[in-house]
Order: sequence, then structure tokens, then C-alpha cells
Amino acid sequence: MRTDPFAFKTAEFVKRNFNRIRSILSHGMYEMRKIGRGFRNLKKDVGYAMGLRKDIIIHKYKNQNYEENVKMRQVQTDVIKFIPFSFFILIPGAEILLPPFLMVFPNSVPSQFMSKEARNKKF
Repeated sequence: MRTDPFAFKTAEFVKRNFNRIRSILSHGMYEMRKIGRGFRNLKKDVGYAMGLRKDIIIHKYKNQNYEENVKMRQVQTDVIKFIPFSFFILIPGAEILLPPFLMVFPNSVPSQFMSKEARNKKF
């Protein structure tokens, strides 16, 4: 059988705590997918805003409608909010400081990285 006691203890630990480990790993994967979706949405929103800005520059006298104006303002605030938020994503281990930062500045998360329930509660 096994001769290495550490490997045996590790296997026993995994057997005892399999559901807990699976839950933690699935939650981690969920959060990683949510961050990936947030980056994709941010890229899409910035592309839309750049195209809208380019359209305004090309057509000098074109007026924006209300929805375009609101979307443009939302994208601008999200890009500004993303600057301090990127600190927590780029630096390994800085996620530990995210809860105190959110307690001090509760509206500092860009809307792309919020859940649908939190986004609906906000507006």
C-alpha cells in the first residue's frame, strides 16, 4: 500500500472534506467567470463609447439622443472607477484589502463587475 504517511494523510483529508473543497473551488471558478465577463463588458462598453465619440467628431452637428448621452456618462464613470479597482485585480494578494476598501467607498465598483441584483438595487 502506501509508504509515504504525508500522502496518505492528504488523501484522507481530501476524502473527508471533498464537498467543502468542491464548494470552495466552484465558488472560485464562479468569481473568475464573473471577472472575465466584467472585462468583456467593459471592453464592449468602451468600444461603443469610442465609436459614439468618433461619430460625434465626424458628424459635427449631430446631436446625441438621451439614451446615448446616459450610456456615454455611465461608461465614463465606469472607466474612472476602474482605475483604483484595477489595483486589486493586478496585484496578487491585494484582494484581501478589497472588503475594507468597499466599506469605505461603497460605490467604487464599476457596473460591469456588479451582479445583476446589485446593479438593479443601485438604480
